[in-house]
Amino acid sequence: MKLSEIKGIGPKRIELFSELHIETLNDLLRFYPKEYLDYTSMTAIRDAEENQNVSLRVSVLSDPTIFYNRGKYIVSVRVADASGKATLRWMNQPYRLQQVHAGDVLYVNGKANRKRGTVFYNPQIGRENPGIVPVYPTVKGLAQKVIRDTVAAALNGCSAPELLPAEWVERYAFPNITDALRMIHQPASMTELSLAKKRFAFEEALLYFVNVAAAKADHRRNNGFAFHTYRCKERFLRDLPFTPTGAQLRVIDEIAADMQKPIPMNRLVQGDVGSGKTLVAEYALSVCVENHKQGVLLAPTGILAEQHYQTLKRLFPRACLYTGSMKTREREQALAKMESGEANVIVGTHALFSDPVRFHDLGLVVTDEQHRFGVMQRGKMEAKGIRPDVLVMSATPIPRTLALLLYSDLDLSVIDEMPRGRKPIKTLFVPKTRRDDLYRHLAERAKLGERAYVVCPLIEPSEGYEGLSVDEISKELKTLLPDVSTAILHGQMPEEEKRRIMEDFRTGRVSILISTTVIEVGVDVPMATSMVIEGADHFGLATLHQLRGRVGRSDLQSYCYLLCGRPTAAARERIQTMVSTCDGFEIAEKDLAMRGMGDLFGVRQSGEGERSSAVLHCSTEVLELAVQAANEVMTTPNALYNDLIREAQARYRVSGQIAHN
Repeated sequence: MKLSEIKGIGPKRIELFSELHIETLNDLLRFYPKEYLDYTSMTAIRDAEENQNVSLRVSVLSDPTIFYNRGKYIVSVRVADASGKATLRWMNQPYRLQQVHAGDVLYVNGKANRKRGTVFYNPQIGRENPGIVPVYPTVKGLAQKVIRDTVAAALNGCSAPELLPAEWVERYAFPNITDALRMIHQPASMTELSLAKKRFAFEEALLYFVNVAAAKADHRRNNGFAFHTYRCKERFLRDLPFTPTGAQLRVIDEIAADMQKPIPMNRLVQGDVGSGKTLVAEYALSVCVENHKQGVLLAPTGILAEQHYQTLKRLFPRACLYTGSMKTREREQALAKMESGEANVIVGTHALFSDPVRFHDLGLVVTDEQHRFGVMQRGKMEAKGIRPDVLVMSATPIPRTLALLLYSDLDLSVIDEMPRGRKPIKTLFVPKTRRDDLYRHLAERAKLGERAYVVCPLIEPSEGYEGLSVDEISKELKTLLPDVSTAILHGQMPEEEKRRIMEDFRTGRVSILISTTVIEVGVDVPMATSMVIEGADHFGLATLHQLRGRVGRSDLQSYCYLLCGRPTAAARERIQTMVSTCDGFEIAEKDLAMRGMGDLFGVRQSGEGERSSAVLHCSTEVLELAVQAANEVMTTPNALYNDLIREAQARYRVSGQIAHN
């Protein structure tokens, strides 16, 4: 059934839904909300925690007012409940003046800001308790109400096919597909929502693991290139200016054993930040080059691609760089080198997925920070070669048992040893009252040639965020530390400017780099010994740990300073974890316990028909059930199971190949 069959859905709205990859009613029913506004549990104003989403029932004390500030019209109104008073403010929404009047009773959903009193910025409001309200991913021009109304019509007029066998629905106490879809889109209670999420999380995980099993079977049936590795290791190690760790040598041997086989390598190398994963990737590339084949290293950002290129071209003089920000002539030259075989090592970003890229003889694909690349993107890269060996690297620690579940189609290597001479990074929480002292201390370290990162959540000031932005910190440090060279870096800057600033920081012409999390992944500056994280309560544990890993890359003692105003209980717990340990796998266990799984399947990426992450916050218990069910599907002859296999392969298939994760 098509969307056009729903009343009120004309050509324009069909076009907007198409941008969300919604073409049919079944697509719409499987377009899950990204979050929910819960009005079934009310919070008193005095109990509203900083930056936590809450629902309130309040009385309006006076008519709203409007004023102009920093280029924005702001509507403001005072409200109260039995516990206290608060202010509601909307930016550039003058129509709110007509919606709210003194004496009204409102149901409000929003986040409290307690910098000056209690203020809720751009909250949702209503005159009746709406219960649990779904919030969908959307595009400009497609209002939430339109999506909700269209979904409601679809629920009334369409019966979705049941993917799971009836036996499983009963075995796992899942709601049937009709009830589950209503519960996920129009939950009557949080209990109903939890049941629906569990069912759909199981379903997504099941399809993932079935695809993994099918991919693994397909992988074993096909031949690849058997690389000759005789004396490659000796020649590679002979030219190193240092001795690798035992863990690095063990992983090098595992990679060599894989590459010798006529079956394409499919290996994941996990290692904490700074553990030396790049070294083992360089070894794999050296084997590839010695066998007269081409190797590719994919990086998630232009900055990291440039850094890898600068390192690799010293080892491989015929290396070339390919990114979307390069000038047309540079790109054309790189394309010609790749196609002719003149370039034997190619370093690049997602631009290497584009159609113009052709390789002469691709033998190896290395992906750095593999969680930044979706399954489908990696499949596109593999499709450019004749079953190339694949090596994926991740500094995002995942508990080993979980990694074995999620990456069961990959052989797993773990670098669990840090390079010799590295000192554990000391992590400290710094109260706001000591900020100036901290920055003066950084100035003293700069005189000794050491450098520091300062990371902020935002580039520019924003209403509702009480911390400092990149621009504000930059202005503040120019006044506080006039003799210290500073620079700013963020993702909106041109690539050429970002490269220049990073080079200035690397060489010491810049002592303090003020940045967003664009430096989170892979940037390597050995003389950077201090990491200051402003607004640390706005970052998750995984990001905090990645940021901390930008320092501690020499034998100098390094420090990580966490700054924030009034952290929530959850933020305090994250900060305490960071202060107490530098072990990435311990942090991963804590992160998993605190926030759940998140989107661990690697399929969510722009333009690839993603499922909302709201349903993928599943437990290890659900994952284990899905693994068991997937094994049953792959080992038991059953027509229903064949349908599941076809559905799984269709969802993950790219360009005629199974996309391996």
